[in-house]
Amino acid sequence: MTHSTRRTLVLTMLLVTFVAAACGPAGSSVTPPASAASAAPSPSPSAAPSAIPAPSSTATPTAAPTASPAATPVACVVPQTGTLPSDRLTGIKVTAGATSDSLTFRFGNPSLGPAGVPQGSIQAAEPPYTQAGSGATIAVEGDHVLQMRFERMSLSNDAGQETYTGPTEIKPDLQGLRHAVEYDASEGVIGWYVGYNGNGCVTLVTTGNDVTLTIPHA
Repeated sequence: MTHSTRRTLVLTMLLVTFVAAACGPAGSSVTPPASAASAAPSPSPSAAPSAIPAPSSTATPTAAPTASPAATPVACVVPQTGTLPSDRLTGIKVTAGATSDSLTFRFGNPSLGPAGVPQGSIQAAEPPYTQAGSGATIAVEGDHVLQMRFERMSLSNDAGQETYTGPTEIKPDLQGLRHAVEYDASEGVIGWYVGYNGNGCVTLVTTGNDVTLTIPHA
């Protein structure tokens, strides 16, 4: 075999091999492997955290404390009952003092034939304050009001003259004693309302023919 003949045979064999490789079955090509980055699964988005509501800028109002009502001063009057100097009231005197005021009821000579032993009493008065006969309302000035009542009294002397001719209402407007007004003068009864200020204890003292009501104010 000549040199040119061998060369022709080699070229022919190479051509056959190339054609056979090109005519292989379809779909036999190999898909290149996916890259590591694309193979990694995408992370699932986590649920968004619930938002915490911001505190309100408006403060919750608190109930205002209820002020206790101011205490009403309590009257200090010890109820008393006793015998009067006589059955005839003849006058009333008002006296202002540095620490107390006083209201003095003055009694004259007793009647020739009194209806009985005259008695006097004192106690705290309760509203409404009224006239004994008509029931008309009486406005008494002062933080407290007390009631003085004289019984078995003679409203006139033996000659038929009134035994008491003084005022039936007194407004001294003092620090303690504020007001005194007669509410009864009938059928052997004489009654007075006395309005006053202060929380001191009122006292009633008989000296001779005088019955004195003392009202402390300091």
